[in-house]
Amino acid sequence: MAVREALLGILTLGPAYGLQLHSELCERAPHRLRTNVGQIYGTLDRLVVAGLVQREGETADGLPLYALTPSGNQTAVDWLSGATLVSATDWSELLDRILIARSLDDSFMESLVGAYEVLLTCDTGEPAPTGTGHSTLLAAANARFQDAALAWLGDVRRDMSSRYGLYDGNSAGPSLAAHGYSAARPKRGRPSVPLNK
Repeated sequence: MAVREALLGILTLGPAYGLQLHSELCERAPHRLRTNVGQIYGTLDRLVVAGLVQREGETADGLPLYALTPSGNQTAVDWLSGATLVSATDWSELLDRILIARSLDDSFMESLVGAYEVLLTCDTGEPAPTGTGHSTLLAAANARFQDAALAWLGDVRRDMSSRYGLYDGNSAGPSLAAHGYSAARPKRGRPSVPLNK
């Protein structure tokens, strides 16, 4: 589960409080709707200890705000751009990276999608097992996953093209905008902190 990295990515928008981050995660990555609010706060505590996030003031009603440290910002950018991608075998991780990156700053999308495509199309050099055992079923599952993931990344590329004209990813492309925090009040929470706060 990439909740840690997803929170770092979301925090590239600026300081936010815990319940706000939970709401943003669930909105930006709907497959994470079952993420527990306590997991968000526990993850934030670990990110503070790791030096990737720091407490930066509080809301008008006393909730602590969390912000990225320079190291946390670099970790987030590396994750969003695919620079740290070493495996493409986890479907939830694929969804996390693509959906979070798409919802934050479109400039990450080309490098991230490209990194996944490279990993998914690399030949492992291992012959496909024959027979009817577990290894054969696993190889078949991996092949199906690879096909499905590449097909979905094709959908992502079409979405990118439809959002930005005929951008082919080979040029600088159009000016792509960053997306801010939701102005909606999180469930059971306080209003969101504005992007420019």
